[in-house]
Order: sequence, then C-alpha cells, then structure tokens
Amino acid sequence: MAPRPVAVIGLGCIGGSLARALIAQEVEVRGWSASPSDREQAAAARVQVSHTGGAAAACEGAGIVVLAVPIHTVAEVADSVRGALARNAKLVHVCGLQSREALGVDDSTHARLIGTHPLAGSHDTGFGASRPELFVDAVISAEERANPSERTCIEWLWHTVGARRVDYRNAEAHDRLMAWVSQLPQLTATALAATLAAGGIEARTIGSGARDTTRLAASDLGSWPTLLAGTPRELDAALELLSDTIADLRAALETGDSAALAAIWNSARAWRREGARTAGAPSLQRGRGAIGAENGA
Repeated sequence: MAPRPVAVIGLGCIGGSLARALIAQEVEVRGWSASPSDREQAAAARVQVSHTGGAAAACEGAGIVVLAVPIHTVAEVADSVRGALARNAKLVHVCGLQSREALGVDDSTHARLIGTHPLAGSHDTGFGASRPELFVDAVISAEERANPSERTCIEWLWHTVGARRVDYRNAEAHDRLMAWVSQLPQLTATALAATLAAGGIEARTIGSGARDTTRLAASDLGSWPTLLAGTPRELDAALELLSDTIADLRAALETGDSAALAAIWNSARAWRREGARTAGAPSLQRGRGAIGAENGA
C-alpha cells in the first residue's frame, strides 16, 4: 500500500519506537502524548507533534492510527479520536490484552479498533527509552477478526518497522497466551529480584546471568495490575506449574536425584535452544498461531 501519514497516539517506549522506526523508513508520522516531555523529545526526533487540538488533531488525515497508550486509557482515547478519523482510516492498538472487556470499550468502538500486540518491549518507559530497532524480528499478535483491508495495513505497518511475522488469533487466545509469555516472566523476574533483595544480595555484586534473568524486575508497576487481572485463571495455572517445577527441582537437589535434575534441565535447554533457532526464521508470514507459538514477550 502507499502509506498515508501514520498517527501514533502515546509516545512512550512502544509508541516512540514505532514512530522512530517509521520515520527511519521515510514514513510521515504524526504524534501526540499526554506527557509534555515525550512530546518535546518526539518533536526533536522529527515526529510531527500536535501541540494544539490534542490526540484528535494528530489523527486528522492519517491512514493508520496507532493507540500506544496505557490499557486503562484506551477507551477514553479511542472515544476522543474516533470523530477525527477518515472513513477508511484503520484504528489499532498495541496493548498487552485484547478482549473488549479488558479494554473497556463499547461495541461500536470495538468494531473498529483492532489489537496488534508486538511481543517486544523494555523495562524502561517514556520516549527516552524508545529505539527504532525495537521491533526488528519481533512477532506481532493481531486479532483474527481483522478484515482483509485491515490485515493489509497491519502487515504493512509492522513489516515496515522490521517485524518478522504477524500471527492472527482471537482476543481470548491472545490474552491466555500473554499470561504465559508476558505476565509469568514478569512475575518470575520480580519474584527472583525480590528474593535476592530479601537475601541481602547487593545488586552491584551480580553478574550477567542475574542481570539478564531479573531485567524485567526493573519495570514500573504502571499498567501491570490491569494486565495481571486480564486472565486470572490462566495466570494462576501458569504460576502453579512454575511452583511445581521449582518444587521438583528442590526435591531433586535434596535427594540427589541427578536423573530428575537432568530431565528438567535438558527439557528447559531444548526449549530455549529451539526458540533461539526459530527466532531466526525470515519473512513476514500470515497465519493463525496457537497458544505457545511464540517464544516470549
């Protein structure tokens, strides 16, 4: 498609990275943020920032409008911009949950608003944390209810910024998947960092292994309470399985059961190595993913 201007509403890490990546590909980007600091930094990065008229003004004439705002504000922001959208403009969001109930939008807004969640991010926030290469080789989980025209725009958008593929699934399947590949890793990293802190381990003494496994623990609480409440049963099942696995490890160590330890170890190693191998698969593919299809958020 011949890209018309893209409007990015919300210029934090995700929205800012998307804006930077599009500009790097010579796409005209209009933007708006509730944060004066993010607006100032984005303007310096060549985003055409709307200083008057708010989010709605940034959306006028845009072919694609991306809502990159906290999940609890999506309904309000979507309502504020709908009147400014061109008839054929596509409206998408990048939230970590996609069900209508989680977003809190009415039926008419839901009919037009499509979830396109990039499985990429950072523990840092704000436009200052954005980087144009954030979505290179990323997997995008988009709602399968998108019509052919919407899919064309979605795939153009994410392919332009370097995404590896777009997987289509329904919102409920997406939200269940996120309990495993986004929320569980966040809680695991948080628990590990809290355990190290409780054990009196100074952060300045750790090496790369502990830094890598606790990276997500540096995340602000922000929207996490809303995200964690999205699929409570699925998240509880994930936490229970993690707890069981840790218990099995403890039992193997306490009893000196090297075979049990090796079974868990090798299963984890094989899963991770397969993930690293498949992450290098080229091209943007259309398809309907299943739970467990991605390697992680």
